[in-house]
Amino acid sequence: MASAVWGSVPWWGPPPPAPARPLTDLDFCSGAQLQELTQLIQELGVQESWNDGPQPGADLLRAKDFVFSLLGLVHRQDPRFPSQAELLLLRGGVREGSLDLGHAPLGPYARGPHYDAGFTLLVPVFSLEGTGSELQLDRESCYAWLRLPELVLGTSLHEAWQDCLGPPVPGGCDLIHQTENEGSPKDKQSSVVQPSSYITESDPSIVLEKSPSDLSGPESSQHDVTHFGSSEPMQEVSTGIVEATVDGLEGLVPQASEVREAWPTLCPAQVAAWFFATLATVAESLIPVPGAPRLVHAARHAGFTTILLATPGPPRRLLLFDLIPVVSVAGWPEGARSHSWAGPLASESASFYLVPGGGTKQQEASGWQLCFARQELALKTRIPAPLLQAHAAAQALLRPLVAGTRTAAPYLLRTLLYWACERLPALYLARPENAGACCLGLLDELGRVLEAGTLPHYFLSGRKLHAGEGSASLLGALVELRGDPARALRAAVEEAKVARKGGGLAGVGGGAH
Repeated sequence: MASAVWGSVPWWGPPPPAPARPLTDLDFCSGAQLQELTQLIQELGVQESWNDGPQPGADLLRAKDFVFSLLGLVHRQDPRFPSQAELLLLRGGVREGSLDLGHAPLGPYARGPHYDAGFTLLVPVFSLEGTGSELQLDRESCYAWLRLPELVLGTSLHEAWQDCLGPPVPGGCDLIHQTENEGSPKDKQSSVVQPSSYITESDPSIVLEKSPSDLSGPESSQHDVTHFGSSEPMQEVSTGIVEATVDGLEGLVPQASEVREAWPTLCPAQVAAWFFATLATVAESLIPVPGAPRLVHAARHAGFTTILLATPGPPRRLLLFDLIPVVSVAGWPEGARSHSWAGPLASESASFYLVPGGGTKQQEASGWQLCFARQELALKTRIPAPLLQAHAAAQALLRPLVAGTRTAAPYLLRTLLYWACERLPALYLARPENAGACCLGLLDELGRVLEAGTLPHYFLSGRKLHAGEGSASLLGALVELRGDPARALRAAVEEAKVARKGGGLAGVGGGAH
């Protein structure tokens, strides 16, 4: 008797074999399973999420209030500093690629041993609106020079800012922005920007609140490296770090008699020195308040100031803030490119910043770098979550490799994130199971950039970002990491667990870098 047939297969027989499937879940370079890498990346995201930490809201808000109150006292010390300003707060310090500072010395700080979480705060000290100032951009680089007008409303800006003036504009520069000294009398009241809010990555509409009661005390002297009382054991940061920064400015600092006539540009290195000196004078006079954050360390590195705040806890945390004095520029520079993958950005993002650069040449040391942090913040909201997780994991893997160096690799990796969004389909980037492959892809792309030495600037057409010193040694370390990415990710997860608990803090030290 013939057997019954279901389709073309006897019903009592074994099922037909499934079609052969290729092994697509392995990394060809290391042999690691992409599924395991993706799971480790997701675990790292859970451990590094500041919002999910123990009492993060209170800790972080107190630290913000402390910093804003400190800046309010800086205005009392020097009226040139705006009493209120729009402060852009970025998650992650400059050592984690929060923005491009060139190849500036960043100081001997490492997340984990020295601090639990880092942030970057852009502090506008001057506005390019309503002052008649001129901004000139170098044709070959991302550096710009800010020329101040002689008089604004009968006040000599050259005299007011004479301790922050620098060399004349070098040759080969194009005028890219010129503000007219026009507008309503209300617009002319001040040469500094004075809005009344700050912006963060998580909430762009929080109103600025200050806690003056947390800070009080007499004035005192200034230093480039300042330590304050703390119950945590802290080793001193070598003063050679700052001394090297100051020595690099020799030949750039004009004599008082030469400033007004010969050097009409606003020098970022001098602005950074003035900013730190004023802040240190105020900070050294603070009287500790029970239950408030405690300022335990402040130091100037190149064009920015790093402060460490100890939270009252428990658990106790040490938070790092990189305070960067910037110039706010309204409008959009000529030649800046658009981003088709992200769609139109909000109208309020049509502005940019000038930040102190970290170049070693004399012209670069006296010029500002164009910074598009506001646009990057807007772009970040359009990036698929799995790709953001992959980038955060790649940054965590890169962190120990670049500690103490001058390489611009962390910001290069961030730029590669934007280029990936233009190159790859959004549906691919949005699939959670592709996070492991995206992380490895970003690291591979970074390796190619380090080998080439440059990467096209994402916002300025025809200009390039440079990898900087130590690219060859970093490339070797990156190749070694790619040989076993799973082990590196496990180590990053354990480091994040320690940082999440807080309190396990070593001293900041180790000499000059």
